[in-house]
Amino acid sequence: MAKIKTSVLFKSYNQQQSFLLPPSLDELIDGTHLVRVVNEVVESMDIGMLINQYAGGGTTAYHPRMLLKVLLYAYSMKIYTGRRIARALKQDIHFMWLAAMNQPDFRTINCFRSGKAKQMIELLFKEMLVFLMDHGYVKLENYFCDGSSFTADANRHKIVWKKNAQRYKAAREQQCRKLFKQIEELNTADDRQYGDKDLEETGDQVPFNKEAIAAQVNKLNEVIATTPVKKQKRKAGSLKKQLEENQGAIAKYEMQAKRAGNRSGYSCTDTDATAMRMKNDEILPAYNVLAGSENQFIVNCSVHQSPNDSACFSGHLEQLEKHSEVLPDTIVADSIFGTEQNYELLETKEIGNYLKFPSFANEGKPKYKHNPFIKENFAYDAATDTYTCPNNRILTFQQRTTEASKRTGYKSTIKKYSCTSCQGCPFFTQCCKSETNRSIQINEKLETYKQQARQNLKTEKGTLLRKKRSVEIESCFGDIKHNMGFRRFHVRGMEKVKTEWTIVAMAHNLRKIHLQNLKKAA
Repeated sequence: MAKIKTSVLFKSYNQQQSFLLPPSLDELIDGTHLVRVVNEVVESMDIGMLINQYAGGGTTAYHPRMLLKVLLYAYSMKIYTGRRIARALKQDIHFMWLAAMNQPDFRTINCFRSGKAKQMIELLFKEMLVFLMDHGYVKLENYFCDGSSFTADANRHKIVWKKNAQRYKAAREQQCRKLFKQIEELNTADDRQYGDKDLEETGDQVPFNKEAIAAQVNKLNEVIATTPVKKQKRKAGSLKKQLEENQGAIAKYEMQAKRAGNRSGYSCTDTDATAMRMKNDEILPAYNVLAGSENQFIVNCSVHQSPNDSACFSGHLEQLEKHSEVLPDTIVADSIFGTEQNYELLETKEIGNYLKFPSFANEGKPKYKHNPFIKENFAYDAATDTYTCPNNRILTFQQRTTEASKRTGYKSTIKKYSCTSCQGCPFFTQCCKSETNRSIQINEKLETYKQQARQNLKTEKGTLLRKKRSVEIESCFGDIKHNMGFRRFHVRGMEKVKTEWTIVAMAHNLRKIHLQNLKKAA
């Protein structure tokens, strides 16, 4: 049977078709789209403090609420540079609707991000936190904290190392001392100034500072101006040139060492960025960011120059107090945060102690529990204040010392115990790491805090929180790095980096709200 052929019909396609009424952008955007979440949240914010940043007068300015919406939506959609945001405002209907067809150029966007928004970013984040709490997304009961390193917008090949600066400065100073000797020989050939002193000895004892160099330069200027001997003039001019070159180099190295501060190194192209070892063992200029979350919403974020998370915890908690009038009931964090300073901080602020300490994971392993040579397994007699080793020899109290943390300067009290004699002990090679008698150091205050944390973490609630921690905060960093594609900063300088990281955290929260809304709708 022959198949009946039917005519082919196509939908109308006419690019020149005119409309009686222009189409509304609002009708073209889905009701559950992320851009509507951004619009709703920013509309609910009180941005009066941001509007007050504008002086008034002159030409009209783009509305800060519109610019804030555009920035947050752009970061939510993995668009981070001003030029790309400006292009999206001309091509993407979601950006067009959000900006009400306004088209600020990239300079305006960058100036807003690095200017007005930078000054008010903490208050803007606080407004978002208020929105999250008012709508029941977070309650600030359990706070999960962790840190991660993000690469800076800096040249990886132009890192200044503090130790190198100090070493180069010392070498230049030594050169200057040698020049001092030559200058004294030029000026005091007959030893009228030094009498019977030897010139080399005097040169080594010259006090070295800026004033000393200036004094030597003045001597050379005097020699150049007064001596009639051309040979001495040329020598004085050469010494002066060398001295001034060294003087400039010393000033540069002093500035580098001062700028490095407590950091091991920094980048020339972003002096606030610290040289950090990344997970792939590369050493790159980077910033250490800390975030605290609840229900996978970021409720606090901070940026630090130190690569050590525990050293940044106190500053991070100060940032939380700025964002929220209410502190969380408990804080849960990984073992790197378990230091005496951090435990004391939680006690002072009456926050539940659920910070793991470095040896917490090993304590449950048989290899650790049944190792008699670990100091934690030594028997302690409180009456005599002594410890007993596996060979039943007594370790008596020797001295009490105070040690300051290299990173934070926090001072801890350490008690030292030592065995009277380990000679003839069959366990000497297993027990003693040095050739002397076995000694141990005990931080009683830290041990008390660790016992408190140990008890909390082993409860039913503590076990649940430990399991939840890796899901909670790690999911936030995973979404930012993998889904949002944000692995490096796009601005330079600590204040601008803080602003960008806060915008990233706010964008993550908006994405999370959007996902929860989709789940409810489904």
